[in-house]
Amino acid sequence: MPDAVVMTGYGPPEVLKWAQVALPEPGEGQIRIKVKAAGISPTDLALRAGYLKAVPLPPDAVLGFEAAGTVDATGPGVTGTSVGDGVAALLFSLGGYAEYAVASIWTRKPDTVSWIDAAALPSSAEAAAGVLRQLNVTSGETLLLFGGGGSVGIIATQLAVAGGVKVISAVGEHDETLARELGATPVRYGAGVADRVRALGALGAVDAVFDAAGTGVLADAIALAGGPGRVITLSDPAAADFGVMLSEPAPGRAPGALDETIALLADGRLRLRARKSMPMRQAADAHRQLEAGTVRERIILTLE
Repeated sequence: MPDAVVMTGYGPPEVLKWAQVALPEPGEGQIRIKVKAAGISPTDLALRAGYLKAVPLPPDAVLGFEAAGTVDATGPGVTGTSVGDGVAALLFSLGGYAEYAVASIWTRKPDTVSWIDAAALPSSAEAAAGVLRQLNVTSGETLLLFGGGGSVGIIATQLAVAGGVKVISAVGEHDETLARELGATPVRYGAGVADRVRALGALGAVDAVFDAAGTGVLADAIALAGGPGRVITLSDPAAADFGVMLSEPAPGRAPGALDETIALLADGRLRLRARKSMPMRQAADAHRQLEAGTVRERIILTLE
């Protein structure tokens, strides 16, 4: 039987245990992947801690929204993909922290993209492309992006700038240089951010706001955008109280995003957040480090 990191209940990182699980079988239109690397997302931490109990999880759930590896089996109806192909996959049903995972959405991994980079891309790319699409930002408009130094924010900045959108990136001091390198205008995140945006003059006339940061920015976002209509957050639980859209992962949010962004990554036209790898067996320690803020990089879990 294969192994996986199972969630034995809600709670601290210690609820994550390395254990044997049943080999998953691919269904209609699915593939099974022999996993080489899997990304850890902020949502994984929130699910494990019990902050998102409205999301149903089976007993001994396996976390992980994204993985990369080789195709081990294909289900009925799968065409254009063969056993042995290298792929990056988006796992809306989770399951990435495992030796084997089943996926319905995947893309071929170019040879020039490492396994770690392929595993770091899918969920961030889907979120970035999906929210930009929902906001319908167009060339010449100004987008205010909270969390521009995070995994989603870095990709969203590059996609928006490439489309002719002017990006104001609200970041911490340590990410100001990065924001400029990506083509955005940085402003310091935190109290008084709305005044700092307005101080930019004409550039500070915000058309839309993308909150990839988390919580506590929606009042400023609405004030700067002139209303909640073009403000979207990825994770603020107060979204409904402000009349703001909470955008959640869904197959229809950004179809084609993974194909588009992995091609950009392969060509050197897309930059990812700094990342480091840890053995998958150490998933609990990885969660602990991320929650404690002792690492600034993304952590990618790897299997030999």
